[in-house]
Amino acid sequence: MSSLSAKIFKFKKIIAVVLAVVIYFSLTYATNEQQLAYEKEVIALDTNKDGIYSDDEVTKEQKQVIEKMQNGTGGQIAPYTLIPFAFFCGIFIFFAIRAVENFKNRQSNI
Repeated sequence: MSSLSAKIFKFKKIIAVVLAVVIYFSLTYATNEQQLAYEKEVIALDTNKDGIYSDDEVTKEQKQVIEKMQNGTGGQIAPYTLIPFAFFCGIFIFFAIRAVENFKNRQSNI
């Protein structure tokens, strides 16, 4: 077994935790960026720049953007709902590394 794979197998728990944290923060960042993009679109469509959207100001395009923003409620709770997903990704990564380790050990014993 090479020294790199031996180190990977030795630190499989740490690797799994680090990758789970990276997955969590990456997905949370992407979701937050999407929410900010929706907000920028809504602000850009404010024709008189007063922050209030009156009936005479609302256009079809603006309704669509506001609807996308309202339907993006999942993005607002993403920091909480992504925790279990990242946790299970970490568990999957741990067991994947462990399976490769067991496979390599069996191959070396033959």
